Formats: sequence, C-alpha cells, structure tokens
Amino acid sequence: MSASFCTSCQMDGDASDLKSCAGCSTVRYCSKECQMEHWKTHKPMCRRLQPDEVWGIKLLCKRELAALPPSSEPDIARRIKHILLKKNHPVFSHGDLCPATQAYGFPLLIFSDGVHLGRQSEGSGNQPAVYLRIEVENGLAPPNWQTLDPDTSIIVRHDCKPLTREAIEACYAFHSMLLSDAYGYPEEVGWAPGKEHITRAAFQLFYKNYYRDQHKLGRKQFKPVFRPL
Repeated sequence: MSASFCTSCQMDGDASDLKSCAGCSTVRYCSKECQMEHWKTHKPMCRRLQPDEVWGIKLLCKRELAALPPSSEPDIARRIKHILLKKNHPVFSHGDLCPATQAYGFPLLIFSDGVHLGRQSEGSGNQPAVYLRIEVENGLAPPNWQTLDPDTSIIVRHDCKPLTREAIEACYAFHSMLLSDAYGYPEEVGWAPGKEHITRAAFQLFYKNYYRDQHKLGRKQFKPVFRPL
C-alpha cells in the first residue's frame, strides 16, 4: 500500500494530490520538486517488486570495504549497500533477530556468512554487524559473534518493510553511542543500567537528531524526519 504522506518532505497529503513514483509505485510525492530532491536516495530502490521480493541491506566486511574505490563518504556509509532479496533467503529462516533493535521497535534480522555459514577468511571482520547484534541485558554480542568474524552480513526488517541505508547507519550509530556512553558504568554508584537506555523513546530521539546533524554536514539523503522508522 502506498504511503499517505510525501516520501521526501514527509508531510501528510490528500490522496488525490500525492503522486506515485512511476517506476515502482511504492513512494509518493506532493510535488515534482520533492520527487527530484529525493531521486538520488530513491533511485537504487526504484523497482517494481515481485510478491516474493524484499529490499534489504548488505553490510560489507573489512575485506570488501578495502576493495572499494576511494570516497569522501564515511566508512560506515560505504559498507552499507541495498540488496534485493527473495523471501526464501536464509536470513528469514536462519537469521538472528536483533534483540536491541526489536526492543526499540525496529525489528531486524541479521544473517552472517561467518557466523551462520562458517566462512572465515582474512579481513572478514565486521564490527558494525557485531554491534547490531548486541544483547539488551549487557551490551555484548553472543560469544559466537565475538569469536567468529561475521564476514558479509545481510539485514532485513522482520516485517519485510523496505530497509534503507540511512536507517541502518542510524541504528549502528545508536548502538555505538550506547556501548561508549551507557554500558559498563557501575550501578552501585548511581549509574542507570545500560539496558534502560534501549527504549523506543530514546532511539526515536537519537534517530531524529542523527538525521538532522548529518543533513547539516551536507548529507542530503538524511533529511529532517517527522515520522518514526
């Protein structure tokens, strides 16, 4: 079902005024200007999906990152690629449900070539994948995620809604902040347990501010947001 708001400016609009993208019919815009402004972000995902297809994310490992051409983009952004998946991909049957993202209302499944398939090779480290897989209770990934290099990882939304590069980057940034600033401080001297920071409200505030700050840095794909992920 198409959205009832403009995908670019995110403002509500009358159904008769919003125009669907002719290429995929999955996004809608209130004006030609909004469509043109959003095209660079939308272009990689502009495709009419079959019933058994879903948009996900491929999270590159260190080896794959090193093989990319030089870019001014942050490394985390370069590691995150759109990927079109069939719904019989093993991420749906064997992937791990990420406890932290589920706790703040953004249920992600992650499947790792290293952890799930045992593919280990030089340069197969993937810190962002490990960070996304942390447990709520202690901020640590399971032992197999810590001892085995994840290599290439695939991520999808458990509800099969489209997943964007910007959303995954925001999740990784949120987890990085938690591991640096929330976990590991002694509760006996008054610090709140790290797990108390993994809430829907905390993530939505972080996500809103992260998009705003990245937009100020000139990253136009991170438009100010008015709706939760």
